[in-house]
Amino acid sequence: MDNLIYLVGFMGSGKSTIGPILARAMKLPFHDLDELIEKEQNQPITEIFDTKGEPFFRELESHGLVQSQYLEPCVMALGGGVFVSELNRDFISKHGVSVWLKLPLQLAKKRCEDSDDRPLARDLKQWESLYKVREIHYSLADIQVEVERKSPEQIASEIQDRLEEFVQ
Repeated sequence: MDNLIYLVGFMGSGKSTIGPILARAMKLPFHDLDELIEKEQNQPITEIFDTKGEPFFRELESHGLVQSQYLEPCVMALGGGVFVSELNRDFISKHGVSVWLKLPLQLAKKRCEDSDDRPLARDLKQWESLYKVREIHYSLADIQVEVERKSPEQIASEIQDRLEEFVQ
């Protein structure tokens, strides 16, 4: 199998929850790109957005993604916008397998409605539009897994099964 398993999906899809479960089951390390960026920048994502803007943050994401090629095989959760960039998608396809954690808009809304740490979820109309645009890009992932009405453990198990099919 390729070096890395990249979890992609919209805000609230469960990347940061399912990632560690999947990594444990596969006996691999887990990394969250947003957490790596926060640690490197010594500030939360919301603060980076507010002080330096989204374009700067997207550059940090792309840089962090490129750095992932030097990691040992692992599971990595990516921020919701990483997979929108064609350059990032190309990089991911060369260095790993992309897994889209697919969830309906209503479930995403429910999971994110009380969150203060998602800068792009502040405006509901803009957020819904963002969902529709990103869904087009996410559909290009190597593997798609529906997350609605499944436990994180069920989803991780399904991903493992799908990964085995993918590499055959």
